[in-house]
Amino acid sequence: MTDAVPSRSVRVRSYRDAVRDVGRTFRLAPGVDIAAAVKRAALAAVPKTEGWTMRVFTVRRTGEGERAAAVLDRLARDAMGGTDFAASVAATLDGSIAVLVVAARDPGRIERVSSAMSGTGR
Repeated sequence: MTDAVPSRSVRVRSYRDAVRDVGRTFRLAPGVDIAAAVKRAALAAVPKTEGWTMRVFTVRRTGEGERAAAVLDRLARDAMGGTDFAASVAATLDGSIAVLVVAARDPGRIERVSSAMSGTGR
């Protein structure tokens, strides 16, 4: 068995009433658009509910040691709770790309995450 290449391996976590790690690592085939695959993985972990607002945030690391997935994880944890909210974070193991998908019945909850993401919510 070959070792997984961190930039081509993806982990997914979902946030609703509790944080749930999917529990496995997905390895991407050569030639796959990594950013698109990470986005699809995050979208797949969030239920599509009629009447809810959904927003996708994609973050790319610009320097070694940046922890993009950890920032998105904190945003999702801060916003989670209740039956009218769902989120997921998918990221490559090397942290080069991370995607946060947030869905909520109240668009205000999405805007609060967006504000926190841009730094205006502080």
